[in-house]
Amino acid sequence: MKRGYADTPEGQIHYYMDGEGEPLLLLHQTGSSRQYWKLMPLLSKAYKVFALDTLGSGNSDPLPPKVEMHDLAQSAVHFMDALGIEKAHVFGFHTGNKIATEMAASWPSRIDGLILGGHTHSIFPDPKELLAVMGPMVFPRLQEYDPSPDGSHLLKQWAADFSRLAATWWDTSTFSKEKLTPELFQRRKERIIDSLQARGEAEKYRAIFAMDLGVRMRHIQAKTLVIEIRVPAEAHLSPQGAKLTKLIPNSRLATVENPAGGLAVEAKAEELAELILDFLRSVRQSKSAARA
Repeated sequence: MKRGYADTPEGQIHYYMDGEGEPLLLLHQTGSSRQYWKLMPLLSKAYKVFALDTLGSGNSDPLPPKVEMHDLAQSAVHFMDALGIEKAHVFGFHTGNKIATEMAASWPSRIDGLILGGHTHSIFPDPKELLAVMGPMVFPRLQEYDPSPDGSHLLKQWAADFSRLAATWWDTSTFSKEKLTPELFQRRKERIIDSLQARGEAEKYRAIFAMDLGVRMRHIQAKTLVIEIRVPAEAHLSPQGAKLTKLIPNSRLATVENPAGGLAVEAKAEELAELILDFLRSVRQSKSAARA
């Protein structure tokens, strides 16, 4: 696996690259592209995979001011330009599924196969419903404290950040004798670092809530796979995947059950890889049939 930086008009974008063949872009959720450490090797057996840190995350440059989802999508297209990628398959998860949707809607000629993945809460197509579901989850993390003369606002901010990061570090599975491995320990440390480096988290969430996902999905022309992740904690939410396939003309739905919760791109990497590879094979077959 190689690492590199792509120079774009928006700034430098850091990425991981592995494999050979048709290009496949992986767009991550809050954090960085290191979340794909289990998924990427499975996909790179058949494709040339690029896992990029979106602007404001990981080792990429900060976000531009007042960023919109269109800006993030455009930066991903500029990433493709910088690496000489004319057309690519794209997989987006959570925040990444919004960026991927906008890429497909605004630059249809640059997208081959499209895969949109996420837990139920992240794929509500109606912006008001999305805000109602996600708002309580993210607003506490976005709280900013007004500066005070004695600097006490920094202590409040530090306490809030510590509480958020502790929830990741002190996950009971991390220290279970049955599950703890040096690799898992290292990945937990990386998730803490990624959280600290997510300088644009607040602005990205504002961009998500300003986007009408359902409207943009109607403009998608690419053959699309929607992957809905179902977890017990969201059993009270009605499934949304079928709504998306009604909005996206040439699409199909797959559902992945993740009863243990946690980061699905890690916990369910093998199942996700199988779904993605099977779907991309069908995209390739459709292209071959069209040329025949």
